[in-house]
Amino acid sequence: MAFLRTLLTRVATAAALGHAALLSLPAHTAPAQLVTLVVPAAPGGSNDIVARVMEPLLRGELDRPVVVENRGGGGGNVGAAYVARAEAGSNIWLLTSASIVTMNPGLFANPGFDTLRDFVPVAGIASVPHVLLVNKDFAPSTLPELLALLRREPGRYFFGSAGNGTYSHILMEFLKRAEKVDASHVPFRGVAPAMTELMAGRIQMLISTLPSAMPYLQSRDVKALAVFSDQRSEFLPDLPLARDTVAGLVGDLWIALYAPKDTPSQEVQRMRQAVDKAQASPGLREKFRKMGASVYAPTAAELRLQTAADLARWSQLIRQAGIQVD
Repeated sequence: MAFLRTLLTRVATAAALGHAALLSLPAHTAPAQLVTLVVPAAPGGSNDIVARVMEPLLRGELDRPVVVENRGGGGGNVGAAYVARAEAGSNIWLLTSASIVTMNPGLFANPGFDTLRDFVPVAGIASVPHVLLVNKDFAPSTLPELLALLRREPGRYFFGSAGNGTYSHILMEFLKRAEKVDASHVPFRGVAPAMTELMAGRIQMLISTLPSAMPYLQSRDVKALAVFSDQRSEFLPDLPLARDTVAGLVGDLWIALYAPKDTPSQEVQRMRQAVDKAQASPGLREKFRKMGASVYAPTAAELRLQTAADLARWSQLIRQAGIQVD
């Protein structure tokens, strides 16, 4: 995780350095050559870190200046809507986590964009697994044991999340509905305060990304019961898959690149090829591995189908659970 900590210490100055680089461009460089990767979140999260790992690689492959621009706010809607309204040929791209384009349309009455209408899927970038954590002194040590306890004592226990309508919240709602168990939701402003309350025992359960959870697992302040992924984690090879207990319970947080709908097809193809080459570079997989992520490389058609399928899946669950952010 040293690599992840190093990235985080650099994030605060990255935007300023990016703008300084722009000021130093030769006078003959046309503005249209600038490639802007819009991250619809504040600096420091998994989405932002992945973007900053990709930025120098894409700059080299495209032979153009590339900058990462953080446009947080509205649960990610501000940045996504900004890209949706971008003019054709503006070289503005959306580098986003799946939750913003597949969950937000169901969570918000008016997110400011229509995922399938306003964006062209370009390329997958990375995949970040989630893990189910419990307080270290909580009795269950496996997911089946936890489910049995929740059935015996419905409504007694609490699960935290990084906020109402976040990925960690929706995954737990999926688990509750699939297994017909009950636990009370306590939303926090991010995963850090939720983790603090988990360690203190004021909540008993929390779903977190693996990179965020690893320091606490290594210090044994919390324990993990399952990973929400298609395959076991190389960092926690003995941790069972959630889907082996609950069918369909897979929750990798994939990160992908989208273009505004009217982006010229040749530009989309050029960016796709640049991403493919960047993902083939020797160092990228190792950088992702050190932060607990893996390369996510579907074809454009597969990404389109994945986006549509997840949008339908999460929208249905959100409606059934009655979750609404605004």
